[in-house]
Formats: sequence, structure tokens, C-alpha cells
Amino acid sequence: MRIAIVGAGSGYLPGVVRGVLHRADDLRGAELAFHDPDVPAMELMARLARGMLKGLCDVTVHPDLKTALDGADFVFTTFRPGGMEARHLDEAIPLGHGVVGQETAGPGGFLMACRSVPVLLDLVEKAPEDAWIVNYTNPTSVVTDAVLQRFPGRRFLGLCDQHVGDTEMWEDLLGLDGLEADWIGLNHLTWADTVRRRGVPLDLPPLLAALAPPDGGATPWRDPSRMADLGRALGFLPNSYAKYYFFHDEVVAELRAKGTTRAQDIIATLPRFYAQVAEESYKADPDPSRERGGGEHGEFAVDVICAIARDEGRRMVLNVPNAGRAIPSLPEDTIVEAPCLVDAQGARPLPVGDLPLPVRGLTQAAACYERLASQAATTGDRALALRALMAHPFALGKARADAILTEGLAAHRAHLPQFG
Repeated sequence: MRIAIVGAGSGYLPGVVRGVLHRADDLRGAELAFHDPDVPAMELMARLARGMLKGLCDVTVHPDLKTALDGADFVFTTFRPGGMEARHLDEAIPLGHGVVGQETAGPGGFLMACRSVPVLLDLVEKAPEDAWIVNYTNPTSVVTDAVLQRFPGRRFLGLCDQHVGDTEMWEDLLGLDGLEADWIGLNHLTWADTVRRRGVPLDLPPLLAALAPPDGGATPWRDPSRMADLGRALGFLPNSYAKYYFFHDEVVAELRAKGTTRAQDIIATLPRFYAQVAEESYKADPDPSRERGGGEHGEFAVDVICAIARDEGRRMVLNVPNAGRAIPSLPEDTIVEAPCLVDAQGARPLPVGDLPLPVRGLTQAAACYERLASQAATTGDRALALRALMAHPFALGKARADAILTEGLAAHRAHLPQFG
């Protein structure tokens, strides 16, 4: 098996290697073909990977993308065009206009989509037609839609492990382990009103009504107090990103008061992170920092690859077209995040029923935005881009959407060839 990893210089790479080790028996003898435009970072991660894998897999380095892709059975994509500096702009520009600045949600996510889509379209064109492309590059649902609209039928799957952490958060909040939640909707806008504990269905509304406010505040990834509040109000489980929709103005005030973006916070840690990784890469038993990506991220991606390669028939939450209208309240060609059956044929969404009524309209509106965003990111049509931002459920309004778009396109000009 040949697995091309595009974005192999990323700080998430150690987590990916841990994912490979997690499935060592299934991946023994595979080739991991690394590619990253940051060649020194890629070579560092290759040295680290060889030390961690100890001959389990062959690690090769390819500064040329096409060389990395040639002969690949799987292509794992995990990159951010423009790097953390571009992420900072995605977060800061909307915030300057009184809108949540976030790298996947809202106008920040739209700007990231405009940078990611051209790169992914080029990659898909260069990849073998029978290769499975397992994509972590954000915003997952928008870029998946763009690729499959341009290349219908290509083997392209959108990944996000948000649901793993959110399920764990709800286990802690409810004091129940062993939860299995049917997260359905769109990437970073999912809901779970069907939840089981060790196979037994749970009656969620009374459990949520009795939920006590949790101790502790928000982290960069979770906001348990707000999620508990929202879960009580809705009667089912919301995804962590729901706070950007239901607590928008409060989050804006907090982000402004904080004074730095999440990207700036991460940038400040990167020299120490890469120095530690470099030091570990020369050791006999490397143990790199988990700061930029632990096992969850890598294990999920590797499990998807193995589920296809080994025809496992495994149930996994992925981003795929809504085939057969598995979620009846969304069109069949919408990219949905839903439980899927994953085997040698790929991933097929399982019938899960309608979206919960209190969030159905919100999710449908976001789906309309995502299709417009996909089209705008593909074509570079500014009029479409404005319509996409005007359609977003953050309700930017025409003037504010236009101002954010003008500033964002100018700031990211070097990474937006399609906009001319």
C-alpha cells in the first residue's frame, strides 16, 4: 500500500504516525510518501517518523507533489494554504467588523475555503483516478463539495474528528461513559438527538433538563458551560461550534477582549514545538510533543484508510454526499456529516432521519451558504462570493459582508489565483 501524505511538515504529523502505529499489523510494509512545500519541515518529520516507526513502514520524501502522488492507493491531505499567518487573518478580519473570526466557520472559513479549493482541485487532477483521497483540509464540507462538483464520482472523503471530542465532552457532562451519538448535519454544525449507551437508546430531554452547570471555563476547543446551557434548551446534543451561532455576540466580545487570535497563540508556541520534535527525532525512541495533534486526529484518519483497505464495514462519521437522502431534510447532493458504512466501496451514509426541527432551518441555510461558497471558491466569481457571505447564518448583511470580502480578498491575494 502506498499512502501519500500531503502536508507532511505539519505539526499534526506526529499524531498521524501514532495513528499508523495504532494499526501496525494492518500497515506493515506500507510506503508513506511525504510531500510538503516546506521541505525542511517535511524532512524533519520524515526523520521523526522513521525513528518512531522503526522499519514498520517505508518513509519517502518528495518535494514534487506529482511524484508523491504517483502510484498512491490513498492520499491523505492535511494542509493550510498560507500557514498560520493566513489563519490569523481569517480570524482577525471578521472580528474587526464585529463578526466571529474562526478558521472554518463564517467569513473566516470562507476565506480559507477560497485558498484551499484551488490547491485541492489541482491535487485531485494530479492524483491517480483510482486513489482514495482522505481529506482533512478545512473547511471540510465546502472543499468536499467543490471537489465533487468538479470531479463527480472521484474517491474523495471529507474527514473531521470533532465528533469524537464532542462525544467525550458529553460523556463528561452527563456522567455517562460508552456513549454512541448519531451526529448529523453539516461539518461543524451537527446535532445528535439519537444517542445510545452501549447499544441502549437514551431518552435525552430529561437527562439534559437535569444537567447541572459544569465547573470550569471554555478552552480553545470546548465550551462545556455553554454547551450544557444549549443542550438543556434544545433537548438534544449540539456540536461545540454551535456556540458561534447561538452565542455569537458574547463570543465576539470575548475574542476582542482577549487581544490575540488563536493563530497568534499557536504561532508563539511553534518554535518550542519544532525544537522539541527536532530533539526527539534523533533519539532511539522518539516521543514527540502532542501539543499540535495527539492520537485522535491521526488515529481517525488511519482508521478510515484501513476500513477501506481491509473492507471492514465499519460505522464512522464522515462528510459525504447525502446519497439516498439519508438526511431527508437536505438535498441529495449536499455534503453532509453523518454516520456512514465504510468498506472497500468507500463510505455510504446510513439513513438517520430528519434534522431536529429547532435547528433544521439553521442547518438548511448553512447548506445553501456552503454551496455558494464552493462555487465562489472554485470560480473566483466575486459576485458569488458576496452572495455566499450574505447567505451565511451569521446574518452579516450586505454592507458588512462586502467590507469583509473586500478586505479578505486583498489580504490573501497571493493565495487566491482564481480571483485574478
